[in-house]
Amino acid sequence: MSDTIDVAIIGAGPYGLSIAAYLRSVGVEHRIFGHPMSSWRNQMPPGMLLKSHAWSSNLYDPEARFTLKRYCEERGTPYHDSLWPVPVEIFSAYGEDFQRHLAPGVERKTLLLLEHSSPSFRALFDDGSEVFARRVVLAIGVHPFKQVPEQFAGLPSELLTHSGDHGPLDAFGGKEVIVLGSGASATDLAALLTEKGAAVSLVARSRELRFARSARIPKSFIRRLARPVRNLLSPGSGIGQGWALRLYADAPTLFHALPARRRHSIVETTLGPLGTTEMRERVEGKLPIRLGRSLEAARDQGGRIELHLRTSDGSSERIAADHAIAATGYRIDLTRLPFIDPGLLSQIRLEDSKPVLSLDYETSVPGLHIVGPASAFSFGPVCRFVFGAVHPARTLSRVLNSTRWKTVRPQRLSIAQ
Repeated sequence: MSDTIDVAIIGAGPYGLSIAAYLRSVGVEHRIFGHPMSSWRNQMPPGMLLKSHAWSSNLYDPEARFTLKRYCEERGTPYHDSLWPVPVEIFSAYGEDFQRHLAPGVERKTLLLLEHSSPSFRALFDDGSEVFARRVVLAIGVHPFKQVPEQFAGLPSELLTHSGDHGPLDAFGGKEVIVLGSGASATDLAALLTEKGAAVSLVARSRELRFARSARIPKSFIRRLARPVRNLLSPGSGIGQGWALRLYADAPTLFHALPARRRHSIVETTLGPLGTTEMRERVEGKLPIRLGRSLEAARDQGGRIELHLRTSDGSSERIAADHAIAATGYRIDLTRLPFIDPGLLSQIRLEDSKPVLSLDYETSVPGLHIVGPASAFSFGPVCRFVFGAVHPARTLSRVLNSTRWKTVRPQRLSIAQ
Protein backbone atom coordinates (compact mmCIF):
# COMPACT_ATOMS: atom_id res chain seq x y z
CA MET A 1 0.00 0.00 0.00
CA SER A 2 1.25 3.48 -0.87
CA ASP A 3 2.10 6.04 1.77
CA THR A 4 -0.97 7.88 3.02
CA ILE A 5 -0.97 11.65 2.60
CA ASP A 6 -2.91 14.06 4.76
CA VAL A 7 -5.08 15.84 2.15
CA ALA A 8 -5.93 15.20 -1.50
CA ILE A 9 -7.59 18.07 -3.36
CA ILE A 10 -9.52 16.95 -6.43
CA GLY A 11 -9.94 19.82 -8.88
CA ALA A 12 -7.65 22.67 -9.96
CA GLY A 13 -10.13 25.46 -10.65
CA PRO A 14 -10.54 28.61 -8.52
CA TYR A 15 -11.71 26.71 -5.43
CA GLY A 16 -9.12 23.94 -5.52
CA LEU A 17 -6.25 26.32 -6.26
CA SER A 18 -7.30 28.75 -3.52
CA ILE A 19 -7.51 25.94 -0.96
CA ALA A 20 -4.10 24.63 -2.06
CA ALA A 21 -2.58 28.12 -1.62
CA TYR A 22 -4.01 28.39 1.89
CA LEU A 23 -2.92 24.88 2.94
CA ARG A 24 0.56 25.50 1.58
CA SER A 25 0.84 28.70 3.61
CA VAL A 26 0.16 26.89 6.91
CA GLY A 27 2.15 23.78 6.11
CA VAL A 28 -0.61 21.20 5.76
CA GLU A 29 0.65 18.27 3.70
CA HIS A 30 -1.45 17.98 0.56
CA ARG A 31 -1.48 17.08 -3.09
CA ILE A 32 -3.75 18.63 -5.69
CA PHE A 33 -4.96 16.83 -8.80
CA GLY A 34 -6.58 18.16 -11.96
CA HIS A 35 -5.98 20.29 -15.02
CA PRO A 36 -5.60 23.94 -13.96
CA MET A 37 -8.53 26.13 -15.05
CA SER A 38 -9.47 23.53 -17.68
CA SER A 39 -13.21 24.21 -17.72
CA TRP A 40 -12.63 27.96 -18.04
CA ARG A 41 -10.05 27.48 -20.79
CA ASN A 42 -11.55 24.59 -22.76
CA GLN A 43 -15.29 24.67 -22.12
CA MET A 44 -16.04 28.37 -22.50
CA PRO A 45 -15.46 30.21 -25.78
CA PRO A 46 -13.05 33.16 -26.00
CA GLY A 47 -15.00 36.37 -25.68
CA MET A 48 -17.42 35.07 -23.08
CA LEU A 49 -17.63 37.45 -20.11
CA LEU A 50 -17.71 36.75 -16.38
CA LYS A 51 -20.94 37.74 -14.65
CA SER A 52 -19.09 39.03 -11.59
CA HIS A 53 -17.20 42.31 -11.30
CA ALA A 54 -13.44 42.25 -11.67
CA TRP A 55 -12.87 43.09 -7.98
CA SER A 56 -14.81 39.98 -6.93
CA SER A 57 -13.19 37.63 -9.46
CA ASN A 58 -10.00 36.82 -7.60
CA LEU A 59 -8.46 33.53 -6.62
CA TYR A 60 -7.38 33.65 -2.99
CA ASP A 61 -4.12 33.46 -1.10
CA PRO A 62 -3.81 34.34 2.62
CA GLU A 63 -1.96 37.59 1.94
CA ALA A 64 -4.42 38.63 -0.80
CA ARG A 65 -1.45 39.54 -2.98
CA PHE A 66 -2.05 37.65 -6.19
CA THR A 67 -5.18 39.42 -7.41
CA LEU A 68 -6.65 39.81 -10.86
CA LYS A 69 -5.93 43.53 -10.62
CA ARG A 70 -2.25 42.91 -9.98
CA TYR A 71 -2.09 40.37 -12.81
CA CYS A 72 -3.59 42.86 -15.28
CA GLU A 73 -1.48 45.80 -14.14
CA GLU A 74 1.74 43.79 -14.53
CA ARG A 75 0.79 43.04 -18.15
CA GLY A 76 -0.59 46.43 -19.09
CA THR A 77 -4.12 45.07 -19.46
CA PRO A 78 -6.84 47.69 -18.95
CA TYR A 79 -8.60 47.09 -15.65
CA HIS A 80 -11.38 48.58 -13.54
CA ASP A 81 -12.91 47.09 -10.40
CA SER A 82 -16.49 47.36 -11.65
CA LEU A 83 -16.57 48.95 -15.13
CA TRP A 84 -14.41 46.38 -16.93
CA PRO A 85 -16.15 43.14 -18.01
CA VAL A 86 -13.69 40.29 -17.48
CA PRO A 87 -13.16 38.11 -20.60
CA VAL A 88 -12.94 34.43 -19.77
CA GLU A 89 -9.61 34.04 -21.59
CA ILE A 90 -7.97 36.66 -19.36
CA PHE A 91 -9.48 35.11 -16.24
CA SER A 92 -8.29 31.62 -17.16
CA ALA A 93 -4.78 32.92 -17.92
CA TYR A 94 -4.77 34.69 -14.55
CA GLY A 95 -5.83 31.46 -12.83
CA GLU A 96 -3.05 29.52 -14.53
CA ASP A 97 -0.51 32.13 -13.42
CA PHE A 98 -1.86 31.92 -9.87
CA GLN A 99 -1.38 28.16 -10.03
CA ARG A 100 2.22 28.44 -11.23
CA HIS A 101 3.14 30.71 -8.32
CA LEU A 102 0.98 29.51 -5.43
CA ALA A 103 0.03 25.90 -6.22
CA PRO A 104 3.00 24.72 -8.31
CA GLY A 105 2.57 21.05 -7.46
CA VAL A 106 -0.66 20.40 -9.36
CA GLU A 107 -0.64 16.86 -10.73
CA ARG A 108 -2.36 16.85 -14.13
CA LYS A 109 -4.46 13.73 -14.02
CA THR A 110 -8.15 12.82 -13.87
CA LEU A 111 -9.87 10.97 -11.04
CA LEU A 112 -11.53 7.72 -12.09
CA LEU A 113 -12.51 6.21 -8.75
CA LEU A 114 -12.80 7.36 -5.15
CA GLU A 115 -13.28 4.71 -2.47
CA HIS A 116 -13.42 4.84 1.31
CA SER A 117 -11.84 2.29 3.59
CA SER A 118 -11.53 3.85 7.03
CA PRO A 119 -9.36 5.58 8.06
CA SER A 120 -8.36 6.65 4.53
CA PHE A 121 -9.62 7.18 1.00
CA ARG A 122 -8.25 5.55 -2.14
CA ALA A 123 -8.15 7.63 -5.31
CA LEU A 124 -7.43 5.95 -8.65
CA PHE A 125 -6.40 8.16 -11.61
CA ASP A 126 -6.42 7.86 -15.38
CA ASP A 127 -2.67 7.26 -15.54
CA GLY A 128 -3.04 4.13 -13.41
CA SER A 129 -1.64 5.71 -10.26
CA GLU A 130 -3.38 5.52 -6.90
CA VAL A 131 -3.21 7.78 -3.87
CA PHE A 132 -4.31 7.16 -0.29
CA ALA A 133 -5.40 10.18 1.73
CA ARG A 134 -6.81 10.75 5.20
CA ARG A 135 -8.95 13.58 3.89
CA VAL A 136 -10.27 14.43 0.44
CA VAL A 137 -11.55 17.81 -0.76
CA LEU A 138 -13.76 17.63 -3.85
CA ALA A 139 -13.49 20.94 -5.71
CA ILE A 140 -14.89 19.70 -9.00
CA GLY A 141 -16.82 22.77 -10.12
CA VAL A 142 -20.15 22.72 -11.93
CA HIS A 143 -19.45 21.09 -15.29
CA PRO A 144 -20.10 17.49 -14.14
CA PHE A 145 -23.69 18.57 -13.45
CA LYS A 146 -24.73 19.82 -16.88
CA GLN A 147 -28.49 19.76 -17.34
CA VAL A 148 -30.10 19.02 -20.71
CA PRO A 149 -33.89 18.83 -21.23
CA GLU A 150 -35.19 15.27 -21.44
CA GLN A 151 -36.66 16.06 -24.86
CA PHE A 152 -33.10 15.95 -26.22
CA ALA A 153 -32.44 12.40 -25.01
CA GLY A 154 -30.84 10.19 -27.63
CA LEU A 155 -29.73 12.95 -29.99
CA PRO A 156 -26.12 12.70 -31.20
CA SER A 157 -23.49 15.27 -30.26
CA GLU A 158 -23.26 16.29 -33.91
CA LEU A 159 -26.72 17.82 -33.51
CA LEU A 160 -26.88 18.76 -29.83
CA THR A 161 -24.39 19.99 -27.23
CA HIS A 162 -24.53 21.77 -23.91
CA SER A 163 -23.19 25.30 -23.54
CA GLY A 164 -20.51 23.89 -21.24
CA ASP A 165 -19.10 21.74 -24.04
CA HIS A 166 -17.62 24.56 -26.11
CA GLY A 167 -14.31 26.31 -26.42
CA PRO A 168 -13.63 28.15 -29.72
CA LEU A 169 -16.69 28.51 -31.94
CA ASP A 170 -15.00 28.79 -35.36
CA ALA A 171 -16.45 25.47 -36.57
CA PHE A 172 -19.97 26.98 -36.53
CA GLY A 173 -19.23 29.67 -39.11
CA GLY A 174 -21.81 29.54 -41.92
CA LYS A 175 -24.08 27.09 -40.04
CA GLU A 176 -27.56 27.49 -38.63
CA VAL A 177 -27.54 27.20 -34.85
CA ILE A 178 -30.32 27.30 -32.25
CA VAL A 179 -29.36 28.42 -28.75
CA LEU A 180 -31.80 27.53 -25.98
CA GLY A 181 -31.80 29.56 -22.79
CA SER A 182 -32.09 33.09 -21.43
CA GLY A 183 -29.10 33.48 -19.11
CA ALA A 184 -25.59 34.78 -19.65
CA SER A 185 -24.36 31.56 -21.29
CA ALA A 186 -27.18 31.71 -23.83
CA THR A 187 -26.84 35.40 -24.70
CA ASP A 188 -23.04 35.26 -24.78
CA LEU A 189 -23.10 32.26 -27.10
CA ALA A 190 -25.75 33.79 -29.34
CA ALA A 191 -23.69 36.97 -29.75
CA LEU A 192 -20.37 35.21 -30.26
CA LEU A 193 -21.77 32.70 -32.74
CA THR A 194 -23.40 35.47 -34.75
CA GLU A 195 -20.10 37.33 -34.87
CA LYS A 196 -18.44 34.11 -36.11
CA GLY A 197 -20.81 34.07 -39.09
CA ALA A 198 -23.39 31.59 -37.82
CA ALA A 199 -27.11 32.11 -38.45
CA VAL A 200 -28.35 32.02 -34.85
CA SER A 201 -31.83 31.80 -33.38
CA LEU A 202 -32.22 32.30 -29.64
CA VAL A 203 -35.12 30.38 -28.09
CA ALA A 204 -36.20 30.82 -24.48
CA ARG A 205 -39.06 29.78 -22.25
CA SER A 206 -38.89 33.15 -20.53
CA ARG A 207 -41.04 35.95 -21.93
CA GLU A 208 -38.21 38.44 -21.67
CA LEU A 209 -34.43 38.57 -21.70
CA ARG A 210 -32.99 40.18 -18.61
CA PHE A 211 -29.60 41.89 -18.56
CA ALA A 212 -27.59 43.26 -15.67
CA ARG A 213 -27.71 46.99 -15.16
CA SER A 214 -24.65 48.90 -16.25
CA ALA A 215 -22.27 49.99 -13.49
CA ARG A 216 -21.56 53.69 -13.92
CA ILE A 217 -19.59 56.31 -12.08
CA PRO A 218 -22.05 59.07 -11.06
CA LYS A 219 -21.19 62.30 -12.86
CA SER A 220 -23.64 64.84 -11.51
CA PHE A 221 -23.13 66.45 -8.11
CA ILE A 222 -26.55 65.29 -6.87
CA ARG A 223 -25.91 61.70 -7.91
CA ARG A 224 -22.55 61.73 -6.14
CA LEU A 225 -24.23 63.00 -2.97
CA ALA A 226 -26.94 60.34 -3.23
CA ARG A 227 -24.51 57.47 -3.74
CA PRO A 228 -23.78 56.80 -0.01
CA VAL A 229 -27.51 56.70 0.72
CA ARG A 230 -28.16 54.37 -2.21
CA ASN A 231 -25.34 52.09 -1.09
CA LEU A 232 -26.79 52.00 2.41
CA LEU A 233 -30.24 51.06 1.13
CA SER A 234 -28.91 48.55 -1.39
CA PRO A 235 -25.27 47.68 -0.67
CA GLY A 236 -23.02 45.97 -3.15
CA SER A 237 -21.49 42.55 -2.60
CA GLY A 238 -19.30 40.03 -4.36
CA ILE A 239 -22.37 38.47 -6.02
CA GLY A 240 -24.73 41.40 -6.59
CA GLN A 241 -26.63 44.34 -5.16
CA GLY A 242 -28.91 44.33 -2.10
CA TRP A 243 -28.90 43.37 1.57
CA ALA A 244 -29.93 39.77 0.94
CA LEU A 245 -27.09 39.18 -1.52
CA ARG A 246 -24.69 40.96 0.85
CA LEU A 247 -25.66 38.50 3.58
CA TYR A 248 -25.33 35.48 1.27
CA ALA A 249 -21.93 36.69 0.02
CA ASP A 250 -20.33 37.54 3.33
CA ALA A 251 -21.98 35.20 5.85
CA PRO A 252 -22.28 31.66 4.45
CA THR A 253 -22.09 30.23 7.96
CA LEU A 254 -25.26 32.13 8.89
CA PHE A 255 -26.90 30.80 5.75
CA HIS A 256 -25.90 27.30 6.91
CA ALA A 257 -28.03 27.80 10.05
CA LEU A 258 -31.25 28.21 8.05
CA PRO A 259 -33.70 25.29 7.79
CA ALA A 260 -32.91 22.99 4.87
CA ARG A 261 -36.12 23.76 2.99
CA ARG A 262 -35.44 27.50 3.22
CA ARG A 263 -31.83 27.09 2.08
CA HIS A 264 -32.83 25.06 -0.95
CA SER A 265 -35.56 27.54 -1.88
CA ILE A 266 -33.15 30.48 -1.72
CA VAL A 267 -30.52 28.76 -3.85
CA GLU A 268 -33.05 27.75 -6.49
CA THR A 269 -34.70 31.18 -6.77
CA THR A 270 -31.84 33.64 -6.22
CA LEU A 271 -29.92 35.15 -9.14
CA GLY A 272 -31.82 33.57 -11.98
CA PRO A 273 -31.00 33.89 -15.70
CA LEU A 274 -29.34 37.24 -16.37
CA GLY A 275 -27.25 38.32 -19.32
CA THR A 276 -24.23 40.55 -18.93
CA THR A 277 -24.66 44.26 -19.63
CA GLU A 278 -22.15 44.30 -22.45
CA MET A 279 -23.91 41.58 -24.46
CA ARG A 280 -27.27 43.33 -24.68
CA GLU A 281 -26.44 45.48 -27.70
CA ARG A 282 -24.71 42.52 -29.36
CA VAL A 283 -27.87 40.41 -29.15
CA GLU A 284 -30.93 42.62 -29.38
CA GLY A 285 -31.70 43.47 -33.01
CA LYS A 286 -28.83 41.27 -34.26
CA LEU A 287 -30.56 37.88 -34.43
CA PRO A 288 -34.03 36.28 -34.24
CA ILE A 289 -35.21 35.89 -30.63
CA ARG A 290 -38.15 33.61 -29.88
CA LEU A 291 -39.40 34.16 -26.32
CA GLY A 292 -42.19 32.44 -24.43
CA ARG A 293 -41.45 29.11 -26.15
CA SER A 294 -41.47 25.80 -24.31
CA LEU A 295 -39.75 22.77 -25.82
CA GLU A 296 -42.10 19.86 -26.55
CA ALA A 297 -39.90 17.59 -28.68
CA ALA A 298 -36.64 17.44 -30.61
CA ARG A 299 -35.92 15.17 -33.56
CA ASP A 300 -33.13 14.25 -35.94
CA GLN A 301 -34.41 15.08 -39.39
CA GLY A 302 -31.90 13.85 -41.92
CA GLY A 303 -28.84 15.23 -40.14
CA ARG A 304 -30.53 18.42 -38.97
CA ILE A 305 -32.23 19.03 -35.65
CA GLU A 306 -35.87 20.03 -35.56
CA LEU A 307 -37.47 21.50 -32.44
CA HIS A 308 -41.17 21.39 -31.73
CA LEU A 309 -42.13 24.40 -29.63
CA ARG A 310 -45.24 25.59 -27.84
CA THR A 311 -45.74 29.36 -27.79
CA SER A 312 -47.16 31.34 -24.89
CA ASP A 313 -50.52 31.63 -26.66
CA GLY A 314 -50.76 27.85 -27.04
CA SER A 315 -49.90 27.56 -30.72
CA SER A 316 -47.25 25.19 -32.04
CA GLU A 317 -44.08 26.10 -33.92
CA ARG A 318 -41.26 24.21 -35.57
CA ILE A 319 -37.73 25.40 -36.12
CA ALA A 320 -34.81 23.52 -37.66
CA ALA A 321 -31.04 24.06 -37.74
CA ASP A 322 -27.74 22.30 -38.26
CA HIS A 323 -27.06 22.27 -34.53
CA ALA A 324 -28.65 23.18 -31.19
CA ILE A 325 -26.87 24.28 -28.03
CA ALA A 326 -28.66 23.83 -24.72
CA ALA A 327 -27.63 26.72 -22.47
CA THR A 328 -29.92 25.21 -19.87
CA GLY A 329 -27.74 25.37 -16.80
CA TYR A 330 -26.67 22.83 -14.23
CA ARG A 331 -28.34 20.75 -11.54
CA ILE A 332 -26.34 19.48 -8.60
CA ASP A 333 -26.83 15.74 -8.21
CA LEU A 334 -24.05 13.88 -6.44
CA THR A 335 -25.33 10.53 -7.72
CA ARG A 336 -24.26 11.59 -11.24
CA LEU A 337 -20.56 11.66 -10.38
CA PRO A 338 -19.17 8.51 -12.00
CA PHE A 339 -16.00 8.37 -9.93
CA ILE A 340 -17.66 7.98 -6.52
CA ASP A 341 -17.71 4.32 -5.50
CA PRO A 342 -21.31 3.14 -4.83
CA GLY A 343 -20.31 2.02 -1.35
CA LEU A 344 -18.97 5.48 -0.55
CA LEU A 345 -21.97 7.19 -2.13
CA SER A 346 -24.33 5.17 0.08
CA GLN A 347 -22.59 6.60 3.16
CA ILE A 348 -23.00 10.24 2.12
CA ARG A 349 -26.11 11.89 3.52
CA LEU A 350 -28.02 13.61 0.71
CA GLU A 351 -31.01 15.92 0.53
CA ASP A 352 -32.59 15.90 -2.93
CA SER A 353 -29.31 14.46 -4.26
CA LYS A 354 -27.31 17.35 -2.72
CA PRO A 355 -24.68 16.67 -0.03
CA VAL A 356 -25.48 17.70 3.53
CA LEU A 357 -22.36 19.46 4.84
CA SER A 358 -21.09 20.50 8.25
CA LEU A 359 -19.73 23.96 8.99
CA ASP A 360 -16.34 22.53 7.95
CA TYR A 361 -17.68 21.57 4.48
CA GLU A 362 -17.52 17.94 5.60
CA THR A 363 -19.99 15.31 4.43
CA SER A 364 -21.46 12.62 6.69
CA VAL A 365 -18.37 10.58 5.79
CA PRO A 366 -15.59 11.85 8.08
CA GLY A 367 -12.72 13.30 6.10
CA LEU A 368 -14.64 13.90 2.86
CA HIS A 369 -15.18 17.61 2.15
CA ILE A 370 -17.07 19.19 -0.76
CA VAL A 371 -16.68 22.81 -1.89
CA GLY A 372 -17.83 24.97 -4.79
CA PRO A 373 -21.25 24.83 -6.47
CA ALA A 374 -22.00 21.41 -4.97
CA SER A 375 -21.90 23.03 -1.52
CA ALA A 376 -24.38 25.80 -2.41
CA PHE A 377 -27.35 24.12 -0.75
CA SER A 378 -25.48 24.21 2.55
CA PHE A 379 -23.70 27.56 2.24
CA GLY A 380 -25.73 29.59 -0.23
CA PRO A 381 -25.61 31.21 -3.68
CA VAL A 382 -22.09 32.56 -3.10
CA CYS A 383 -20.77 29.05 -3.77
CA ARG A 384 -21.72 29.45 -7.43
CA PHE A 385 -19.27 32.35 -7.81
CA VAL A 386 -15.48 32.63 -7.78
CA PHE A 387 -15.94 35.09 -4.90
CA GLY A 388 -17.12 32.19 -2.73
CA ALA A 389 -13.76 30.39 -2.88
CA VAL A 390 -12.34 32.42 -0.01
CA HIS A 391 -14.72 30.93 2.57
CA PRO A 392 -13.77 27.23 2.26
CA ALA A 393 -10.11 28.16 1.75
CA ARG A 394 -10.04 29.93 5.11
CA THR A 395 -12.18 27.32 6.85
CA LEU A 396 -10.28 24.28 5.64
CA SER A 397 -6.86 25.81 6.28
CA ARG A 398 -7.94 26.44 9.88
CA VAL A 399 -9.58 23.04 10.37
CA LEU A 400 -6.89 20.96 8.70
CA ASN A 401 -4.10 22.92 10.32
CA SER A 402 -5.52 22.08 13.74
CA THR A 403 -5.38 18.31 13.22
CA ARG A 404 -2.73 16.39 15.07
CA TRP A 405 -1.29 14.78 11.93
CA LYS A 406 0.01 18.01 10.33
CA THR A 407 3.60 17.23 9.34
CA VAL A 408 4.93 20.00 7.10
CA ARG A 409 6.28 23.38 8.17
CA PRO A 410 4.40 26.45 6.91
CA GLN A 411 5.72 28.11 3.77
CA ARG A 412 5.56 31.84 3.24
CA LEU A 413 3.98 32.52 -0.13
CA SER A 414 6.27 34.28 -2.55
CA ILE A 415 5.07 35.68 -5.84
CA ALA A 416 8.58 35.58 -7.24
CA GLN A 417 9.40 31.95 -6.41
